[in-house]
Amino acid sequence: MLSWFSPEWRFYPPVSDGSQFWTDQLWRRGYRLQSYALGNSWRVICPRGTRRASGTEEECLAEFNRLAGEVVDDGVSQHIVILLHGLIRTRRCMRKLERAILESGISTVIRFDYASTRQAISSDGAALRRLVEGLPHSATLSFVGHSMGNIVLRRAIGDLQSGSDLRSVLPRMHRVVMLGPPNNGAAIARLLAKLKLFGLVVGEGGLELGPNWQTLLPTLAIPPCPFAIIAGDLSHFRIRNPLVGQSGDLLVSIDEARLEGATEFVVLPIAHSTLMTDQRSIRFVTEFLNQPIEPTLSNQSD
Repeated sequence: MLSWFSPEWRFYPPVSDGSQFWTDQLWRRGYRLQSYALGNSWRVICPRGTRRASGTEEECLAEFNRLAGEVVDDGVSQHIVILLHGLIRTRRCMRKLERAILESGISTVIRFDYASTRQAISSDGAALRRLVEGLPHSATLSFVGHSMGNIVLRRAIGDLQSGSDLRSVLPRMHRVVMLGPPNNGAAIARLLAKLKLFGLVVGEGGLELGPNWQTLLPTLAIPPCPFAIIAGDLSHFRIRNPLVGQSGDLLVSIDEARLEGATEFVVLPIAHSTLMTDQRSIRFVTEFLNQPIEPTLSNQSD
């Protein structure tokens, strides 16, 4: 049964706005259903950031549905943007980008949170897929990922392509922007993986970007919609990381960020850690996402 955090209590304790232990599984009207990375525990977080329930998946799902209400799908397409943070980061680092996207005229932005250092990328991708499939089926979907967040997205797309896309997620994808994506693995992760401490800090997901990259690569897909890449390069300032190479953002090189099929590939003098907060990249993101939405194949056939 539900713990003392059930709705009958008037006091709801606040939770940390993002952590390395909880992963979003569903999102509706600001409510989030989350799973615990290190055990079989679940909880429901309200839009104000307080825990409204905790317990088993079944119990929390029922409470999530009660609080958030049913999915409203009236056939009117809305544009939803999902933001994905990188390794060791949390949804907090995407707050500035969220505000800019909302101010640009897009009404719904979801900052997807996942336990990047406590579970495999396959688990992160599965959670992202479940969250997206739980959104209104008429919604147009766009994604903005920072660093490892792009690999989680590519894994989710790969799962959809290899399985059954019952919710028609892929045809509804509008735009993707990748910020500093390690699309070809990360040399720095391969080198640092020789230190046992690195694996303890970044977990299985971090190791998949380095020594385990070749195992992960076949499961990743290319976005089936226009996508842009922003790569950082500080070499003009003579700022380099010898573990990365001559040209890069200190963590991901320009060559590691490349991916065949990109609509645009932009190089900006921005460090990896600030690609999601720098005004130049934010301006590009909002302009790219707000390009006209083309009809899906299903709409074209009507």
